[in-house]
Amino acid sequence: QRERVREDFLRVLGERPYAGVQIALAVGDQRAIPQEQWEVFRRTGVNHLVAISGLHVSLVALVAGIVCGGLWRRVPAFSLRLAALRMAALAGLIAATAYAMLAGLGIPVQRALLMLAAAALALHAGREPGPGRILAFALGAVLVVDPWAVLAAGFWLSFAAVGVILHLLAGRHGVGRSQGWRIALKIQLALQFALVPALLLLFHAFSLVSLPANLVAIPLVSYVVTPLVLLGVVLPVDSLLVLAHACLGAMMAWLEWLAGFEHAVWQQAAPPAWLVLAGAAAVGLLLLPRGTPGR
Repeated sequence: QRERVREDFLRVLGERPYAGVQIALAVGDQRAIPQEQWEVFRRTGVNHLVAISGLHVSLVALVAGIVCGGLWRRVPAFSLRLAALRMAALAGLIAATAYAMLAGLGIPVQRALLMLAAAALALHAGREPGPGRILAFALGAVLVVDPWAVLAAGFWLSFAAVGVILHLLAGRHGVGRSQGWRIALKIQLALQFALVPALLLLFHAFSLVSLPANLVAIPLVSYVVTPLVLLGVVLPVDSLLVLAHACLGAMMAWLEWLAGFEHAVWQQAAPPAWLVLAGAAAVGLLLLPRGTPGR
């Protein structure tokens, strides 16, 4: 199935330069992405968007849940047998599982799928576990399935990033649209600093332009390009993939401009372990609420 999708995409997109990115977003196959594009992604810190991540899996689950839940509410007989919210959670989990299997079940995908499964099961059981417990469940489940995952850099970066996001969103309810952009900017800025110790330890470098790069790339890839690509997998409409490619072209123009800066990337020798721990502790202090003594 994955190979068929890849061939269909190549047939529609032909020699277009960003066909490999669309194939990677659809089935997790990154072989068609040229090395020069990888260099742009590395220098701008958007590598995580090219690989299928938890964000993409969650987006699929959200769309499937909204559509199925909306249709379920319109049939009273169905709603009397099973609440629309529970049906939406089940539909989202099924859709996310199908997409995860199509994508190859990488570590970020496993984490997102297991978190969604934990949340869906808790909803059906009438319980409300905290985000920290759901993350801990996903962490334990990934290690049970693949104990060697701890040797992959993506394992640490993936769970660390989600932990930071959950920490920043803790206690927030009913966020309005006007506050949404401020929170998104705060999260991206926090991730920019929070992952620096890990990036220096694992890769000896980090991008200095990742904030402006991700502020454009994340919403464009998550809410425009990826939905168009996934619709192109399901529906035989070539224009969907062509439109997605045009959006990628606009994004790449911005990323290439940022990557062209001489000092777009900070590089150094691997820091000693004590300095990494000190940096992680400093990040932890910065992420504490305002008014915390010593912050």
